[in-house]
Amino acid sequence: MSDIKCPYCGHDQDVCHDDGQGYEEDQTHEMCCYECERHFVFHTSISFHYTPKKADCLNGEDHTYEPTNTYPVECTKMACSQCDWRRKPTEAEMNEIIKLRA
Repeated sequence: MSDIKCPYCGHDQDVCHDDGQGYEEDQTHEMCCYECERHFVFHTSISFHYTPKKADCLNGEDHTYEPTNTYPVECTKMACSQCDWRRKPTEAEMNEIIKLRA
């Protein structure tokens, strides 16, 4: 997926973000098309998107823990699939994780 299209020829363009270029919102950025070699300008607009989901464990229910897929296996944590709260696995959980990954 490209960042923008050239306003002259419509060719897909990737904005070069070396040294943070092209991220400032209150600035006009200049670019040259890779295809037709015409210069054009663009403005950057940054937006945020939030996706809510239920976390019953934060409302009195039990956490639903699953092991993280971590290397080395000794660094594995147990992460709640609802809220992402993490804890060290118990000895029994760690033994089971090691057995499953062997």
